Amino acid sequence: MIVLVVANRSPSRAAAVPGVVGLRQGQAIKRLTRAGFDVRAVVGPGSAPRGVVAAQSPPAGSRHDKGSTVELRISNGRSVHTVTTKTGTTTSTRTTAPASQAEVPDVTGQDAPTGAGSVEAAGFVAETAPVTAPGPAGSIVRQEPSGGASAKAGGVVQLSVAAGASRTAKQVPSVSGAKAGTARATLLGAGLTVRTEYRRAPAPERGVVLSQSPSAGRSVPAYTQVTVVVGD
Repeated sequence: MIVLVVANRSPSRAAAVPGVVGLRQGQAIKRLTRAGFDVRAVVGPGSAPRGVVAAQSPPAGSRHDKGSTVELRISNGRSVHTVTTKTGTTTSTRTTAPASQAEVPDVTGQDAPTGAGSVEAAGFVAETAPVTAPGPAGSIVRQEPSGGASAKAGGVVQLSVAAGASRTAKQVPSVSGAKAGTARATLLGAGLTVRTEYRRAPAPERGVVLSQSPSAGRSVPAYTQVTVVVGD
């Protein structure tokens, strides 16, 4: 949620509320604040073009005291935040948008890099782990959620990877500083599996690998799980 607050010092008196449906958010806020009203704009999914006012309350033409609040509904695709505007000082806060749903692809039987790539392309985070199970080494033998299920976009899909009877040694590549998705693909391509953890970080480090364990250069058995810590 983003909140912008500006104190209105104009004397209170009744005025007609301007009509702003169909205008861009910035234009609508400017028109309403010039008319002496405060604005609360809720931005979320809608059928109108992104950033356009889909509805307002009170309606256009109704008379209300200057300094009272007009609420706007703004179309903004998948993201949701709230903007409140008054006339004077500005503050801001943010809230997480409700996540959309997506269908989980069925990747059982595929090799780990291919299956995990399909999962990530569908908008999920692939978490892979070695298991003792029948099947070719490096193939995905189980997944959770299952293929065809509907799940929260951006959520984790757990993939169990057959480790095989003979696990040859693999060298852990360096992925520190790489984007999270690139790091996971690199580790899977090196014959390893990967788990992602998150840590609060400043904006430039968000989505980037801050550390990894085991460290780069270590020799480990094939399909060993590497943990990467990503800025959030």
